[in-house]
Amino acid sequence: MTILSPLLDRMTTRATAAAASSLLLGLFASACAVPATGPSIPDTATIGASLQLCSDEINRYRASAGLPALSRSASLEQFAADAAQHDTAAGVPHALFRQTNGGGVAMAETELLLWSNRAVQDVIKLGLSEMWNQGPAGEHYSILAGPYTQVGCGVFVSGGVVSVTQDYK
Repeated sequence: MTILSPLLDRMTTRATAAAASSLLLGLFASACAVPATGPSIPDTATIGASLQLCSDEINRYRASAGLPALSRSASLEQFAADAAQHDTAAGVPHALFRQTNGGGVAMAETELLLWSNRAVQDVIKLGLSEMWNQGPAGEHYSILAGPYTQVGCGVFVSGGVVSVTQDYK
C-alpha cells in the first residue's frame, strides 16, 4: 500500500487540478458564450432597424387585409420599450400597460414576451405571423387589424431572452 499511496496522491492531485481547470474553463466559456441562434444585445442601429421591421411587418399584414398603414410614433415606441423591459422582469404580459392604463399614450397592446434563443428580428417575424394567423376571431389579430392610426414597437434583450412590445393608438 505504501508504494501505491504516492501514485494515488499524484493521480488525485492531477484529477483535482483537471477538474478545477475544467470548471474554470466552463465558467469562463459560459460567461462569454452566446447561443448561435440566440440574441445579442442590440446596438442603436440594430434597435432602429428592428423597430422599423416591426412596424413594416404590422403594416404588411394590415395591407394584406386592405387596411391602412399605421405611422410610427415616438411616444408609443418609448412606452413599448419601457413595457418590454418591465414585463420581461415581471414575467407577465401587458403588466405595465394594465398598471398604467397604457401610460396615457397607448390604447391597445400586443406583446412577444420572453422568447428564448432567437434573434430579435426572428422574434418579430415569427411572433407577428403567429398573431396574424389567429385570424379575425383571435384577440391579437383584432388588435393588429384594429382601427388605429399609430404604432410603436419596443425591444428588450436580456440573458438570451427577447421581448418585443407593440403599442397602438
